[in-house]
Amino acid sequence: MAVAEDRQGKGLGDQMVAACLKESAELGIKTVFCFTYLPDFFKRHKFAEIDKMELPRKVWTDCFRCPKFPNCDETALIYHAEEQV
Repeated sequence: MAVAEDRQGKGLGDQMVAACLKESAELGIKTVFCFTYLPDFFKRHKFAEIDKMELPRKVWTDCFRCPKFPNCDETALIYHAEEQV
């Protein structure tokens, strides 16, 4: 997800994260992760930084096609719904 620079600072990113977390809860998904260049934004939404190697192997199927693989410069973060109650 991304917010165009001219639209930033208006709460749109917050709304998108809230909508994603709401939908994941409705689907019974308890763990959500992301890769980002803006870890502090996601930390404000109770995501915690983790080592990329802790993520499921399936993630690397998509990452394998990335030109930055295996030297990804994004930060991995995870959200555990059950810990947010």
